[in-house]
This record gives sequence, C-alpha cells and structure tokens, in this order.
Amino acid sequence: MDSKLLLGAAAGIVIAVGGMAAAQRYSAQSAADAEAAAKAAEAAREAESYAAVRRVNPVMEQVRTPRKDCEQVTVNKRLPERDGNVGGTLIGAVVGGALGNQVGRGNGRKAATVAGAVAGGVVGHEVDKRHQGGRVVASTETRCREVTDVSDRVVGYDVTYNYKGRDYTTRMDYDPGERIRVEPTIQPVAESAR
Repeated sequence: MDSKLLLGAAAGIVIAVGGMAAAQRYSAQSAADAEAAAKAAEAAREAESYAAVRRVNPVMEQVRTPRKDCEQVTVNKRLPERDGNVGGTLIGAVVGGALGNQVGRGNGRKAATVAGAVAGGVVGHEVDKRHQGGRVVASTETRCREVTDVSDRVVGYDVTYNYKGRDYTTRMDYDPGERIRVEPTIQPVAESAR
C-alpha cells in the first residue's frame, strides 16, 4: 500500500507542478498580450491626438516707430550791414575836419576845419551809399525732421487643421508645421429613448 500511496502522491505532485507551469506560461503569455494591446492602444490614441495642418496664415501687425532724421546742410548767410548813411557821414566829417585843421592859421584854420568837415561828410556819405551790404559767408547747420518708420511684425498664426474629417481653425503663437497635437474631448452620445 505504501507504493500505491507513494505513486498517488507522485502523480499528484506531477499534476500540480505541471498545472502551475502551464498556468505560469498562460499568465506570462496573457501579460505579454496585455502589454502589446496597451502599447497598440497608446499608439492609436497618439495617432488620433495629431491632426493634419491644412493652412497656416501669419497674422501681421503694423508697427510705427517715430524717429528724428537729421542732416548737415550748407547755408549762406549775409553778415549784418553797417548802419546806413550816418556812420559814413560822421567818419568822413571827422577825417575831413582833422585834415582841414592842418591847413592855415587863425580864422583861416577854423574855416579850413569847417570846410574839411563838410567835404569829408559828403565823401563819407557817398562811400556809404555805394556799400552793397554785409559780406556773405557759408556755414553748416543741422536740420532735423520727424519721420515715422512703418514695419510689419508677425503676432501669431491662424492655423487650419483637419481632425477626423472636419476642419478647425485656431490662432497660435508659432507655426506648427505639418501636424498639430490636439486634445480630443469626450462627450456622451445622446441615445434615442428605449
């Protein structure tokens, strides 16, 4: 009887160990299948979370920048003129009087001084009349004016993309390229009354 008992126990152990090995193999296969299925589902979700970009239009804004535009220019200026006839007449009279004072003696000297002053005044007046005005000189001046530079600046991009057969448009800060990542929203489907 001992051998029957031993044989039964051995058969039980073999069956138990074999069953465990088969279960472990089945369990390992199931885990591998589950992992592959999870990876496939993730890849499908990731593929669905991108949409094809159809069109990208830059959004422009005009920027106005004021500035001063300065340049050096040559300007001709006339120096101030002398004061009309009075200066020439006075100088002529003084010079003529001094010269007349050198001629003669006594009352003759006085008469010569007066005659010299009158003649000098007339000559000084004529010289002053022929004067053409002040001398012309060239100088350089800085002349400035306000100008406004206008330039265009990209402030965003209007992006049209296709997701699951429908076109959508959004504004983005950058050009996304050929595809755009999207976040699909899950909404319950309205079912008809049962």
